[in-house]
Amino acid sequence: MRFHLNYCVACRQELDRWETLQADLRYLPRHRVPPELALRLRVLLSQRLHRNPLGLLLVHLENGLRPLLLPASAGVLTAIICFGLILGTGVPPVSNIPDVPLRIVTPPRVKELAPINFSAGDQPVVLVTFISAAGRVKDYKVLSGAPSRELTHQLDRILFFSLFQPATTLGKPTDGEVVLSLRRITVRG
Repeated sequence: MRFHLNYCVACRQELDRWETLQADLRYLPRHRVPPELALRLRVLLSQRLHRNPLGLLLVHLENGLRPLLLPASAGVLTAIICFGLILGTGVPPVSNIPDVPLRIVTPPRVKELAPINFSAGDQPVVLVTFISAAGRVKDYKVLSGAPSRELTHQLDRILFFSLFQPATTLGKPTDGEVVLSLRRITVRG
C-alpha cells in the first residue's frame, strides 16, 4: 500500500485530504449535548429497537417483575423453611393404646330374613336394597341375575318381611342402602 501511495499521485492527494480533514476535526471545540436532548434521543432509539410488540411486551414484563423477583424468592424460601420446621417437629409419638373407632356413620345390616324358601338356580342374585330409618325395606333393585316374575315375587316376600338394622349418622337412624347376594335359602321346620 505504501508503494502504491508513493507512485500514485491521485491516491496520495486523496490521503492528504483525509488527513487534513481529520486534523481539522480534532481542533474543533467540543459541544456538549443537553441532558434533555440526550434522554429524548435514547428514548427514540429504544423505541426504534423495540418496535415489535413481542419485544416490547417482554421489556415491560421484565421491568415489572424485576423489582418483585428478590422479595418473592425470599418469601418462597422462607415458606419452605417454615413448613419444613413445622412438619419436622410435628411427628406424633408412637402409642401402644389401640385406636377406638368412631361410629359416626354405620351402614344398614341384616337382622333377620323372613323364613321363606328361595332358589335362584346356579347364579346368585345381587341386589341393592333401600332400607328406611325404621329398619324396613322401602325398595330394591336387581343388579345381576335372571329377572323373572317368579323371582320378583320371591324377592318381594323375602325382603318385605325381613328386618334390618338401619343405617345411623351420629347415632340417629337414617335411610341407607345395603347390597345383598342371594343364592339359595332353604327353611326346614
